Amino acid sequence: MAARAISDAVGRELGRPWIIDSKPGANGIIAAKVFLEGPGDDHTLYLTVLSHVLLPFVAKVPFDVVADFQPVAMIGASTFLLCVPAESPATTVAEFISYARSNPDKLCYLNSGNATATHLLPEMLNIRYGLGLVSAYYKMIAQGLRDLIAGRLDLGLIATGAALPHVQQGRLKAIAQVSRRRGDAVPGIATLAEQGLPDLGFEALLPLYGRRSMSTSTVSRINGAVAIALADPTARARLASAFIEPLPMQPADVGATMQREHDRWGAIIRQLGITPEGSS
Repeated sequence: MAARAISDAVGRELGRPWIIDSKPGANGIIAAKVFLEGPGDDHTLYLTVLSHVLLPFVAKVPFDVVADFQPVAMIGASTFLLCVPAESPATTVAEFISYARSNPDKLCYLNSGNATATHLLPEMLNIRYGLGLVSAYYKMIAQGLRDLIAGRLDLGLIATGAALPHVQQGRLKAIAQVSRRRGDAVPGIATLAEQGLPDLGFEALLPLYGRRSMSTSTVSRINGAVAIALADPTARARLASAFIEPLPMQPADVGATMQREHDRWGAIIRQLGITPEGSS
């Protein structure tokens, strides 16, 4: 969605069309391998998500998530809502913590995958507040969302676009926005930072990479084209409709940001005792 939102504007700046080739599967490992093993030209790019830099903590990967990828630009960050069923007594994170403390080891949260944000954020609440929230794994997050609405789950971190219709219809309650600032769609819901929990927040970042062999001049040119695209009204409207906040950055800042997220979330993953699949 992010790539399509800015593709026209980037293509105009570069003087060539931006062709998008989606490669889903294996938490991004397939796409990264295809990218690294493909034609070695300076105009093949890799748009991924925050979990790219977390791969070594949860899987054995045949590449270095930092050393093999040249940071080029940051497209933005997807936003999320921390939600509870409509019948939940909680309307804020503090109220949910109080509710969970009074029901130890009884409340369940939606977990869409090992070491994903849906898994890590509730576990951070467990670590800090000793809540005893129980993980309920769902291979299909749509089923988890249905169970959250039905009250069979007690907490879920849901992409804003997926959660918002249910919040607006009163089928879910959003107790926090997981984003840099309050989104216009739910202005009455405070962010985690506004609720005194800035270190529990995360940004679902969308970094754009090239190969490490990419020339400095090409990195600079593409970064500039992306920055112009992120200021384009049509592109911004498309991003807004997908609940993506534009975050233009210089390449060095992209690298530093992703390294910081790698270190931060890696420490949390290790604290939770999560190890790469297949390791002993």
